[in-house]
This record gives sequence, C-alpha cells and structure tokens, in this order.
Amino acid sequence: MRIALAVLRRDRRSQVATVLVALGVMIAVSLVLWLLAAPNGLQARADRTAWRDVLGQADNAAISVAVNQDSFDGKLIERFDVAREQQGQIEVAAGITRFPEAGEVLLSPALADLVRDTPAEKLGNRFPGTQIAELGPEALKYPGELVAIVGHDKLRNGYPATDLAGGGSYRDDYKGMLYLLTRVGLVVLVVPCLVLVASAARLTAAKRERRLAALRLAGASPRQVVVMTAIETAVGAVVGSVLGVLLAQPFSHLTAKIPWEGGTWFPGDFVPEPAVVAAVAVLAPLLVIGAAILGLRRVVNQPLAAQEQRKVRSWRLLTIAGALGVFFLGIMYAQQGSGDSQFTVVLLGLGAVALALVLAGPVLTAWVGRFFVGRWKRPSTLLAGRRLSGDPVAAFRGSAGVVIAVFTGSMALTMLPGLESQVPYRDSTWSENAIVAEQVTHDVTPLRLATSAPIVTMLDGMIRSGDNGTYVVVGQCADVAKVLTGLTCQPGPAVYAPSPLQGNEFKASGQDDLTATLPEKYETRPFTAGGRVDAFIDRELLPSIADDVSMVGMPTTAENREAVHTALIGTLPGVRLTDGEQLGLYSDTMTADLRRATVIGLSIAAVLGGIGAAVAAAGSVIDRRRTFGALIAAGTPVRVLRHALRREVMLPVFAVTLAACGAGIVVGLGLFSLARGMVGHGEIPITPWVVAPVAVGVVVALVAALACGPVLRGISPRDYAAE
Repeated sequence: MRIALAVLRRDRRSQVATVLVALGVMIAVSLVLWLLAAPNGLQARADRTAWRDVLGQADNAAISVAVNQDSFDGKLIERFDVAREQQGQIEVAAGITRFPEAGEVLLSPALADLVRDTPAEKLGNRFPGTQIAELGPEALKYPGELVAIVGHDKLRNGYPATDLAGGGSYRDDYKGMLYLLTRVGLVVLVVPCLVLVASAARLTAAKRERRLAALRLAGASPRQVVVMTAIETAVGAVVGSVLGVLLAQPFSHLTAKIPWEGGTWFPGDFVPEPAVVAAVAVLAPLLVIGAAILGLRRVVNQPLAAQEQRKVRSWRLLTIAGALGVFFLGIMYAQQGSGDSQFTVVLLGLGAVALALVLAGPVLTAWVGRFFVGRWKRPSTLLAGRRLSGDPVAAFRGSAGVVIAVFTGSMALTMLPGLESQVPYRDSTWSENAIVAEQVTHDVTPLRLATSAPIVTMLDGMIRSGDNGTYVVVGQCADVAKVLTGLTCQPGPAVYAPSPLQGNEFKASGQDDLTATLPEKYETRPFTAGGRVDAFIDRELLPSIADDVSMVGMPTTAENREAVHTALIGTLPGVRLTDGEQLGLYSDTMTADLRRATVIGLSIAAVLGGIGAAVAAAGSVIDRRRTFGALIAAGTPVRVLRHALRREVMLPVFAVTLAACGAGIVVGLGLFSLARGMVGHGEIPITPWVVAPVAVGVVVALVAALACGPVLRGISPRDYAAE
C-alpha cells in the first residue's frame, strides 16, 4: 500500500492517468444513471395518465368516455368527453377534482389560460359548460399539456368505462418506442464509456507492467502486486464514481428539459431509484479494478515476459457471427413476447455485437499492418505498419471508441428513415382545407345553426362481393367534391370508381341494419382513388338511404378554420375528426422526437469515441517514450514520427469502421423490424446516409490523432537516457 501511494504522490504520469480514470468513470457513471432513469420517467408519465385508458372497462360501466385528439394554433389538445350512465360515486384519479357532470368542464392550467386569451368562437365553445376546476400535475403527461374533460348529459360515441381512475400503467406506442431507444442507447453508449476508461487506465500501462514485473522479480508476492494495482486504480475509480453520482442529479434536471411527445418532463421524472444509484456507484469502481487486476496475468505468472507483445488469433472474427446470431434470436423472441423483458435477449445480442467488434478489431488491425509493411514506400508508413502488425491489440485500442460510434451511427441511420416512414401522416383522401367528422350519429341541425360555412353530409360503408369489399362514400357529388380529392363530377347520377364495382349490396359502417342495393344498371365514371375511399356513389342511386348521415365534411379557409373546428366539436361531441393539420402536428412531433434522440445519442457516442481515441493515442506515445527517444537520438525526424503516429490511428480506423458500418446496417434492420411492430407496417427504406458515419469516424480519428503531436514534441533523446 505504501509503495502504491508513493507512486501516486511522486510519478506525474501516474497522477495524470488517475485523473483521467476518474474523469472516465465519472462520465460512465453519470451516463449510465441518466439512461437508467429513463424508465422511471416513462413510468411516472404512465402512472399520471393511467386514467385515460378506458379500453377494457366495459364490465359494470358507470360512465361513457370518448377519447379524441384536437388541435389549436399548432398545439395538440387531448380531449375527453364523458357522460354518466349510472348514479353513484365515480372514482377519479389524482389531479382530477371530481367527475364532471353535464355542463361542467375540467381544463389543464395551460389550456385554461389559452381559453381565457382566445375568442370563444375559436376555442372556448369547444368546451361548453362551467369550468369547475383545473387538472393537477398528477393527471398530466408533462408540464403545459393541453387537456380537457367535458361533461355531457348523454354521449353517443363513447366507450363504456367504470371510472376515471385507471387500472394500471397505460402504455402507448410512444412509450414502447422510447423504452426500446433508451435501452439501445444504454448498451451502445456504455461501450464507448468503457473504452474511454480503459484508454485512461492504459496511459501508464507499459511503465506499470515494468515496475510490477521488477517487484515480482525482487520477491513481491502475487497478492502484493494485485493489491498495489487495486489501490492505484481504486483511487481514480472511486473518486470518479462519487463525482458521477453527484453529476447525475443536475444532469437529470437538464434532461427533463428535452421535449418528448410534445412536451418536457416534470423535474422528478428523471431520477433513478436509490438502489440503482448505489449499485452503479459500487459496480463501476469494482469493474475498473477487476479489469486492471485481470490485466496482470502475465506480470504475476511470467514477469520476465511482461513486455512481450500479444498475438491475436483469427477466431476473434467468429465472435461477430455468433453475436449476430444471438441478436436475431432475440429479435424473434421479442416479436413473439410481450412486456419490458421481451427486449432483454435483443439487448444482450446488441451488446454482444458491439463487444465482438471490439474483440475482432485487432485482427483486422494486424491484417492492415501486414499489408502496409509489405507495400511501404515511406518510412512513416513502415513504422506505422510495424506497430499495427506487431502489437495490434494496443494499436487498435485507440480506434475502439470510434468503431462503436460508427456502428451506432450506421444502426441509427438505418432505423431512422424506416421509423419516420411509419409515422402517422395525412393521407390524400380529403382536401387539405377540409375537416371531416366521422362516426356521426347526431342530428346535424345544430351544426347548421352554429356556422355559416358549407356543410357536406355523407354516408360511408362497404360494397360487399363475397369475402372482399370496397369502401365507398355516398352523397351529393357536387358537395362531396369540395372535400374528397380525386372526384370530378358530371351531370346525372353515377358511380365514380377506378373500375366497375364487384357487387351491388351496400352496408353502412357501424350500422348493421342500414343496407341498400344498387340498381342493376348504372354508369361508372373515372375516380382517382388516392386515399382510404375506393369509390363514390351518388345518393340518387340509393334513394332508400338518401337522408342518412355518418360523416360530415366542411371546407375551410385560413380565416375560419378554427371557428369551423370549434363548431364541429361543440355541436357534435365525441365524434372523431380527420384534420390534416392535427395529423401533421402529431407526425411532426414524433419525427422531431426521433431525430432529436438520434442526434443526442450519436453526438455522445462521437464525443466519447473521439476522447477515447485521443487519450489512447497520447497514451501510446507515453508508453513508448523510450522507443521514441531512441529513434530521435538515432536521427529520425520528429515529422516522420508524427506522420507514423497519425497513420497508426487512421489506417485501422478506416478498415474496421467499414466492418462496423456493415454490422450497424444489419443490426439496424433487425431493430427496425422489431420497432415496426410498435408503430406500423411498411417497407424498409435504405439511404446512402448509412455510410456517412464512416467518413465522420475517420475525421474524428484524425482529430484525435492530433493529440499525439504535443506529447511527441515533449520527447527528446534525454528521455532515452533517463529510462
């Protein structure tokens, strides 16, 4: 112990290494705690919004609830229309004062402020009644969320429910996707952290091995050597772990400012459990100390061979195939499983792929070194090639973080376009300026009195032909053409369809008893079906249902859009609105969230990889101080050595990052196939941007290689004599 502490007090290089180990552990601990806090934030949101899950509450229904999304001035509004079905006490969740009766309204604070500051005909009339209270933060997803609970005497389009208390943790597609993203981030970002810590710990590895080997030859026992190493490493690791825990607290508050799903987080959301904090704070130093002790095998067993260069075997390449096999087995398991544990095998496979790339990297590095040794034309290339082929493990160490960053980038850029293509978007069924109410069972007369805008009434349903069906809309052609795209009317009743209809029996959607039959002969006119509607039928061809209505469409202008929207919601409570602006807001929000998460993750990976490469490159110079001193004393220009050091970093990075890019694309396709089950279905778009991380990795490695310059300039022939 005295020898270890004396080394830390007197050896400047050991002090620098200890400081860097502390910084590396601090970054790793704070980053791990940050990512592990994400499930707590998701669970906190789920607990606050559990009351919104009304599906599956049909038994003993005491109320009916219609859940709809609304929008105003570029902001999404969560709207809940409720009506009492039975007398008695209705249980409500925390943050909801009481169940709103007919003519009563509950608004979130942000929505209440917006209603007060906006003319009633544009917003307030959407929530008719007396505001009895404001929703508390316990019932909101995020600060500033716009939520309304509107009480009605009777609700036509509601789901039966027992209460507004919620029965469990409400989990939506957004939450499932964030669960997957945070766990993927935890795996792929921890590896660069470990590389950074390892690079910092190896700053004085060669000198430490020589010192410990000398002590072993002088009579020190293996236990004494191990204890000395553990003490040297523990000082930096423990200090870094403590600093990481302290840094995680302000880091969590900063993270709460990052928007997700339309809003930020409450300050207490991103706080990990105390048991998790304690476990990470203890395990991080133990892992660092264990890794340092594990590297003493040669010193303990063969002190005379401590400085021998380690050889690598080609079997390391097989670990990549094995890791990919585990990963895709996990994908198959997750697609058939459910719950949070379904991702466990996938994440184990993902971590295995990342570690396999690090493990196989020295093999490719050795191959690159042999290639350039056999084809060298410059002294700097020969020196670099000899280093890469002679000690590929040490030569690759600086590239490991960059390789993982490239793997992460290619994986993310493979997934991102696919996920964006599955984001809900506005289809081309209705005109851009139209607002369409679906599932209408109301009398539309009040709507005609509430607005002077034109009203288009329609009836939707299916034309059946055996097991197949065609989705059609019935109405007055001249009116429907104002809201339905692709419809060009001509005089006289007709069917507008891309091809003649197969069948003549019409059945209204959601109304089993509402049917009609087309005449035997009718004219079919062209219709460009660009959305969900396959055909249009003039009402005159189905006179028995000419007065029935299930859809209401209204063309709008920029000036009256909000007023029309308000009139529709206020007079037809509970209906579902198809509004291109609302769908655009939702898709833009989700797309922005995905891009933001990708940029944050890739930036962290790139920074960690660059720092790790810079530390490793500087450490390689420090480790070979005597060698460089001898070369300089023999007359080798410093410029040649500087070029050789840059090639040492750049040559393996370019070769290994190509393999990492390929592995990232394969893993990204697998993760997208898993995420696609959460957000939709469709094809997998591959863009040329998936190879961009290779270029970024090479640039990051080049910048990191410049760290060798200042260290190399500090070496002189005197260093050879001093050694």
